[in-house]
Amino acid sequence: MDISDGFYVRSGSRPSFTSVNSFARHRSAMRTLGRIVRNQAVMQRSLKSELLDGDGIPEAQIARAYRQLTRIHRLLGDTRAIIAAVREDPLPVGCVLDIGCGRGGVLKEVQRRLGVQAIGVDLKPPPAADGPQIIAANGISDRLPAADVAFCMYLGHHLCEGDLRQLIRNVGRSCRRFLLLDLVRHPLPLTMFKMFMAPLVCNLVATDGQLSIRRSYTPVELLRIAREALAGTRAHIRHSTSPLYIRQILDITYRP
Repeated sequence: MDISDGFYVRSGSRPSFTSVNSFARHRSAMRTLGRIVRNQAVMQRSLKSELLDGDGIPEAQIARAYRQLTRIHRLLGDTRAIIAAVREDPLPVGCVLDIGCGRGGVLKEVQRRLGVQAIGVDLKPPPAADGPQIIAANGISDRLPAADVAFCMYLGHHLCEGDLRQLIRNVGRSCRRFLLLDLVRHPLPLTMFKMFMAPLVCNLVATDGQLSIRRSYTPVELLRIAREALAGTRAHIRHSTSPLYIRQILDITYRP
């Protein structure tokens, strides 16, 4: 067996129709991605609610969706990015807080990797948490548990600008640092999700995943919101965007 033009063929035989067709689709996808990179089209932010935000979904489907989301965070490097940021903290970190933690899958991995106390808060805590404590709380308005570092994943795009500003202010009352990791509203990650991720996950995650990207803020918008929220304070804000617009991270250090 040898390799010809990127697909396997038997020696002395012609490539099968299936192989040629798959290769053609791959080349077409790469050309599509190239056009998206060259054309920085502006997407209007969607205000449509996601399926997981609603009621009436069977518990088994919800649990499966959150398991898949935990694996997606691991696959895309989101969990690793949070862990790395906490490890680089100049001060000792004894406790971390996950805001909007869902079923606590990411929080459990962060706790295991860092060896710290971990607490989660969510509007809809799971029926029974297997791992770190998860309490019912609203990150926008409720007094949050005290922690050294708070983080959230894929929460910011669920909030309007006013609520997001309030979340940023509220976290500062209980934590000295806040890591907000979210998606980026851009055609490139949307197209990549449709082609490479959506076919591998359940319909609930595939549908909400695409809508999440459409609901997300652009880097310019997110940084502006953070600056507005912390205007007049001594807080320090850092913002970074990963290659291919896979994610963006707000890194906020609150100062008295």
